Amino acid sequence: MSDSPVFESGHLVPIVTYLLILIVLSGVTLISTGESPSPILGMAWGMFLILVGLAALTVEGVSPRSLLPPTRSLVPVLGVLITFWALYNLVAYGLALSGVAGFDIASSRVVAHPLPYLAALGSSLVFTAIPEELVFRAYLQSKAVALTEGNVRRAVAIGVAVGAVLFAFFHLPRWFLMSNHGIGPALAGHLLGLTLAGLAYGLVYAVTRNLWLVALFHATMNQPPFLLTIQIPSNLHLLVGIIEYASIILFVLVTAYVTESAGISVTPARQEASQASD
Repeated sequence: MSDSPVFESGHLVPIVTYLLILIVLSGVTLISTGESPSPILGMAWGMFLILVGLAALTVEGVSPRSLLPPTRSLVPVLGVLITFWALYNLVAYGLALSGVAGFDIASSRVVAHPLPYLAALGSSLVFTAIPEELVFRAYLQSKAVALTEGNVRRAVAIGVAVGAVLFAFFHLPRWFLMSNHGIGPALAGHLLGLTLAGLAYGLVYAVTRNLWLVALFHATMNQPPFLLTIQIPSNLHLLVGIIEYASIILFVLVTAYVTESAGISVTPARQEASQASD
């Protein structure tokens, strides 16, 4: 795990940043007329998140540019992502051939309509995944790590957990105000699933420090590129989610080790250190 950035402020800036995001998100949710905001409102919200994240980092004395991986890391990052989803679909195909319920050999909507899928994936990446990962992983998680004293591994673990919990509760305005859901077992399951997602993304970021990689995983999980028709029974959603996120973490850990050994690390700091020693 590479070094976290050095922050100049204390607890106040992240608290104010998070509360501001929740307040504005609640307002955006209230003026939305459907289950999701309009494209224009969604784009405006994504830009707002980016601006808030950049402003918080600036106040903290951290250069946002220092958190952005070099563009040359996009090639190994895309390779990692494509390989993971190729293996995912290969497993899904094997389950379909075995007659497992919920899996069908029939082609999915992704195959039938690739351009709309790519458009939705691109929109999710630019206006949802990158802004949210900038705020929750690059800033709030890293800030929590910096505020935790003692052992580095303990600090990282606490930072990942804090970022995951904040990420889960960040979705509450939509749950209550847009979807009109209440408090109950469904809410607990919803928060647990979001926390698991936050833990997975947080661990990927802690291991690689690569914003592009974690944002791409986030976007593709929002728009999963299934080549086969998959209908997971509702009672298995949580279990499947646990398996998916655990697979992402394990795959990234193995890939980070292998690519670092090959000199094409997806971790920017290690990649630059390797090049500097050549």
